[in-house]
Amino acid sequence: MKHVIKKTPKQKFDEEKDRMIQDLIRIYEKLNFNVRIEKGTFKGGFCLLKDQKLFLLNKNIDQDKKINFLVKNLTLLGTEDIYIKPNIRALIDSSDIGTES
Repeated sequence: MKHVIKKTPKQKFDEEKDRMIQDLIRIYEKLNFNVRIEKGTFKGGFCLLKDQKLFLLNKNIDQDKKINFLVKNLTLLGTEDIYIKPNIRALIDSSDIGTES
């Protein structure tokens, strides 16, 4: 008996989402993180390499997951003192991860 493995269709590239990802990456850079987008079997996250602050992001995850992952991790950092575009700030503020005391 053959097993049929259905692949999920790849999402189409969305320029607006890509701009949002780039805006989010710039926020990490303002916070002195070097953002690296790499291939692999990892999701990503914060990393410290030879006194260099890194944030790794998996190249293979879709745009929506990248945005959500970047936003959720930004809530763990102090972003109150830097300018963030209103649409990005609204995403960060609406995420409840890391805001609990």
